Amino acid sequence: MYGATPLEDIPSYNNIVRALTEWTGSDALGADQTSITDGIGGVTPTISGVSLVSTSGTGVGVPVLGNVRQKSIHGIDTRTGTAVDAVTPSGFGVVPNGPTAIALASKTSITGTNPTRRYQVQLALGMFSQEKLIPTKFMASQLAIEITLANPNECIYAVTDGVASTTLPSYQVTNVNLIPEILEFDASYDESFLRGLQTTGVPIKFSTWNNYRFSNAQASVANLQIQERSRSVKSIFCMQRREQALLTADSGATFFNTDLTTLNGASTLQDYQYRIGGRYFPAAPVQNSLTVGSNIPNGGCESYVELAKAINTLGDNRLSLATNSTKWALNPAPTVPVFSVAAVAHPVLPEFDYDQALLGFKPTGAPVLRLASSTFTAGTGAQAAANVSCAAGDVGSACFCMAIDLETSNGLEISGLNAEEQSDISLIARFSAAQGSGFSYDVFTHIDSMIVLKENNVLELIQ
Repeated sequence: MYGATPLEDIPSYNNIVRALTEWTGSDALGADQTSITDGIGGVTPTISGVSLVSTSGTGVGVPVLGNVRQKSIHGIDTRTGTAVDAVTPSGFGVVPNGPTAIALASKTSITGTNPTRRYQVQLALGMFSQEKLIPTKFMASQLAIEITLANPNECIYAVTDGVASTTLPSYQVTNVNLIPEILEFDASYDESFLRGLQTTGVPIKFSTWNNYRFSNAQASVANLQIQERSRSVKSIFCMQRREQALLTADSGATFFNTDLTTLNGASTLQDYQYRIGGRYFPAAPVQNSLTVGSNIPNGGCESYVELAKAINTLGDNRLSLATNSTKWALNPAPTVPVFSVAAVAHPVLPEFDYDQALLGFKPTGAPVLRLASSTFTAGTGAQAAANVSCAAGDVGSACFCMAIDLETSNGLEISGLNAEEQSDISLIARFSAAQGSGFSYDVFTHIDSMIVLKENNVLELIQ
C-alpha cells in the first residue's frame, strides 16, 4: 500500500504462488537450495527410521523414498512400523528439533515438540520483481506491506493414523523482518529525480494478479464469465481446487478432473477454450481426451504447452521442473488399488504430497495408486487406516491448470490484451462427466499495472 491506496491486493496469494512453484520450481526428486530458504522439496532416496533411537527394530534402516519437507525441512514423523518395537518410532522424528526432548525406552530421543525454522523468501509482488528501484526516499515513508496469514488447514498437511485428535495442529510466524537492498545516490541524482517528479512524474511498471472464484456447480460444462477490465491482460490461469481446505490433504493441489463416481474412472476433461469478445483463444479447443468427445484422457500435453507459453518456459529444456506426468492431467484413483476392469468408483484424488505411489493405469487411463505409507489388511485387500511407515511414494499433489497466453511480445512492456475494449472474457471447459461436489474454479489473471509518482507525495495508479 501507498498511504491508503492499495498498489497490489492479491487474494489467495498463497494459491498462485504454490502453483507457480510447482510449474517453475526445480525438480522434485531430491532437495536443492530452496530447501534451505523457502522450505521446498519433493522426495529423495533415504532409509526409514531414526537409527540413533532404535537398536532392536528391524523396520529401521530400510531403503525408501522420503518426503523432503517432512524428513529434513520442517515436519513431524513419529509413526511406528509393524516390525518395530512399540516404543520406538520408525519415522524421522520432529524436524528440526523442538525445545523439548522425549524419552523413549530409557533413551533420550532426537525427537521434540514445536519445530521451528527460519525462512527467507522473496515476496512474489510485482513491485518487488520489476526492474526499477523503488524510490522510498521520495515516498514520504508511506509504503507499507500488509500480510494476512492463511488458516492452518490451508498450509498444513497432517497425516493421521485413523485416530481422531483433540488437538489440531497450528503454526505461528514470529520475528518477521524485511531485508531490502538500499542504495544511496549523490545529490545530482536527487536533482534529476526531483525534476522528473515536477514534470511528467516517474513511472514504475509492474505486473500483478487479480483473482476470481466460481463454483463448479457439479456440472460437466463450465462457462465462467471473468469480470476482468484491465488495460493489459498478459495471461489467464484457471485451476479446479477444493472449496474448503483440509488438514488431511494437500490444500495446494489443483485437479484435472474431480468426477469421483463414474465407474472404472472412465471420465476426463475433454477440452477447454477461452472466448474474449468475438475471438477464441486458442483458435481451436485445447484437447485433453484421446479422441474428440471421448471419456479417456490423453495425458494433457496440449494443456501443458499452453501453460508453458503463459509462464515462458516452452522449449527451454535447461529447466528441470517439478511438474511431470504423475502430477499433471491425472484422474482420481480407486480406494483399493486393483488392476481389474471391475466396475468400481474412483474417489481418491492425487492430493497427498508424495504419500501415494503409481502402480499403473487402467484401460480407461485412470491411475492405480497406493498409499506408500500404509499396509493391506490381511484377507480383504483393503488398505489399513493406520499409516505405519515413513515411506513416501512418487506421486506428488496434482498441479493441473487451464492456461492461456495473451501477450503480443516478450512481456517487457505493456503487451497484453486490452480487456477494457472487450465485451466479455469467458472460459468454456467440457468434461465427460459431472464434476464432484465441494470444488470450485480459481481463476487468476496476470495483468500489467503502473504507478506514476509525482511531487508532493502524489501517486497515480494505472491498471
